[in-house]
Amino acid sequence: MNLPYIEKIWRAEGSVMLDEPQSADAAFGKLDPLFKTNGTTYQVDGDTLTYKKDNPAAQDKLATFTSGTVRVVQEPTATRLDYDVKSPALLAVFLAPLLFLAFGQLAVVVNAWDTPADDETEEAEKADEEEEADPQLHPIDEFLGAPQPETLEEKKQREKEKEEEDDGKHDPIPAFVLAALFAILYGVGRVLEPYLLRKTFRRYLSGEVIDEETESPAQTPG
Repeated sequence: MNLPYIEKIWRAEGSVMLDEPQSADAAFGKLDPLFKTNGTTYQVDGDTLTYKKDNPAAQDKLATFTSGTVRVVQEPTATRLDYDVKSPALLAVFLAPLLFLAFGQLAVVVNAWDTPADDETEEAEKADEEEEADPQLHPIDEFLGAPQPETLEEKKQREKEKEEEDDGKHDPIPAFVLAALFAILYGVGRVLEPYLLRKTFRRYLSGEVIDEETESPAQTPG
């Protein structure tokens, strides 16, 4: 099933024009350090490289896009690198707001379910009003030092304080805030990560990358 609009959620496609015409072997040779990392498997079939990364390290420059294809296209006067890559991380960040929205909505439903109906509330208030406002302690209990019974006002105050304490029991606001934060994070990542990927390919293909061990520009094998 081809779902191009949905797949754009976690896929990135683009192209990079090389500074000068070169063969697919030469281009893949410059990109070789990106794929010779722990947990990475790849194969080259003519002008197309297919790769997959399992649990890449944080410093891996392709850690966000863990699978995809890279193709070298020869044009009459130039060479172009086309790439089509996928990012499970972007998909997870995209789904996170939906999950937190569900949690928040669930809290709203639970709060509504726990709130007594208006008629029940009115009946309870009416019953309280019918009770003695200031119940008197039996003389024997008073002689024995028993505490004074709770007055109606004291009871109402206690119930009010209890309701205020329970108000935050199922607070949906934190879930909605997290949903908004993840939505912003996805929006930024969806724009920034493909830009950084394209920049990485361009730097490697142009030879601008400095080898961390030799501190010299990356060289093409052969």
